Amino acid sequence: MASAPPVETGTLVGYPPPPSYDEALGSNPMNPAGPYAPADMKAPVPPYPPQTYNHHPYQQPPYPTPPQQGQPVTTPVVSVQTVYVQPGLIFGDVPVQANCPVCQQNVITRLEHTSGALVWLSCAGLAIFGCIYGCCLIPFCLDNLKDVTHYCPNCSSVLGSHRRI
Repeated sequence: MASAPPVETGTLVGYPPPPSYDEALGSNPMNPAGPYAPADMKAPVPPYPPQTYNHHPYQQPPYPTPPQQGQPVTTPVVSVQTVYVQPGLIFGDVPVQANCPVCQQNVITRLEHTSGALVWLSCAGLAIFGCIYGCCLIPFCLDNLKDVTHYCPNCSSVLGSHRRI
């Protein structure tokens, strides 16, 4: 029957054995500074001073300190700014709900139709095809061909526009 190889308990040839636990900690009465200290060292190395917890300069201490006699108690003033983000707000030919940047109100826009490039091109096209007896003026009466400007109903500022061409 086969057995495991023998466990070696010896040290390497030519080297001293490693120090014991007590010797490594420096509690050897023959050498109180530890096994690796120089021989001429007479006094043991003093232990490290106890460490205290230092707060980061921008952190508050874990517990607030009570106010001293005669000192006024002040509380910090916190201001909150509300930011409205209008993602994908598209101004078309129908009224939209928007936030007016001038009066800071959430409103439904007021529309104003104006004659733009599409109205004039439609008029010119009808005139070329023989509708010169008043029929070429029909595009000026249709709101579907006009440009649209969106206004705030409270302060009448322009919020956006929709151009046909």
